[in-house]
Amino acid sequence: MFPGHRFILIEEIRRGQQRINKNEMRLLRDHSNPFELPDQRFIDLFRLNKDLMRNLINVLRPHLQERSRITGVLPEQRIFAALLFYATGSYQRLLGQGYLVSMSQQLVSKCVREVTEAIYFHLANEWINFPASEEEKMRIKISFMEKTRFPGTIAAIDCTHVAILKPRLEEHNYLNRKGYHSKNVQIICDYSLKILSVNARYAGASHDSFIWRESVIQQELIRCYEQGNRGSWLIGDSGYPQQPWLMTPVLNPPPNSAAARYNLRHASARNCVERCIGVLKNRFRCILHERVLRYSPELVGKIVTVCAVLHNMCINANIEEPQTDFVDNIEDAFPNRYDQNINGDQARLELINRYFR
Repeated sequence: MFPGHRFILIEEIRRGQQRINKNEMRLLRDHSNPFELPDQRFIDLFRLNKDLMRNLINVLRPHLQERSRITGVLPEQRIFAALLFYATGSYQRLLGQGYLVSMSQQLVSKCVREVTEAIYFHLANEWINFPASEEEKMRIKISFMEKTRFPGTIAAIDCTHVAILKPRLEEHNYLNRKGYHSKNVQIICDYSLKILSVNARYAGASHDSFIWRESVIQQELIRCYEQGNRGSWLIGDSGYPQQPWLMTPVLNPPPNSAAARYNLRHASARNCVERCIGVLKNRFRCILHERVLRYSPELVGKIVTVCAVLHNMCINANIEEPQTDFVDNIEDAFPNRYDQNINGDQARLELINRYFR
């Protein structure tokens, strides 16, 4: 046999084997049914329970392309693949679940993109909402007051970094003060750890106070304050400005003073946002620092928002938190001090005098 003929034969055999492998993968996907898994194993893998997953599939199916050829992937399989990636942050671990979604890494990446876009555009506004009515605000205030004895609180605020690959454009804006590239994500939550607002648009070099200053939530609180609502506020750490609508700790109060008691209860109330971030990242480990998201900064922001949507679904369905082996870094334990607002200082002093003396 001539060498050239032998090469052609080997190449035909290789291509034939690839076709067989693709057919095997398609058959493996089409004949697997994750809904047959035990309930707890299903939650461990996908974070949602089976009822939530069925509802999610029904909502998203009209917004996902049907497979156009025999080796394509069905919409529900794409959703399973994306949620497994959100939960683990690992293509390798996902590909190891071959009996569930036997796909190539490239195909999984396409699924993540498509499902992320669908959830972001069709579910985010439904599942992430800052309280607008006085009834909603009062319900949250009562919860904070009963649990922590800190009055007037409608939410807690903090930021957290989500690692990304070094971007090609404006790389310096994404290099955070810890020395890695990231998005700095603002999270606002209530005491039950439900996320009321997520802002994942800003690069890692942006300071928490800058993101807050540009926030639509601050504009809404200013509007309420100017209309006479003087009894509602967020709580944040000392990296934020003290404002009438945002209460921060008092710096270095005398021991056993009213301000010291205020700080203790403030810390107790604000702890919920640290727990929220920890639960969010433990539940959806694709946004852990150890998992560098290999997508554009814009898509990373959408993935973070989608994880917040799914997190709220879990909170609403009372799905237990994953085993807590992740705690978010206390990045602002010694934050840059933001200039105090005089009106904010006065509002905080009035709060201390009324409740903590």
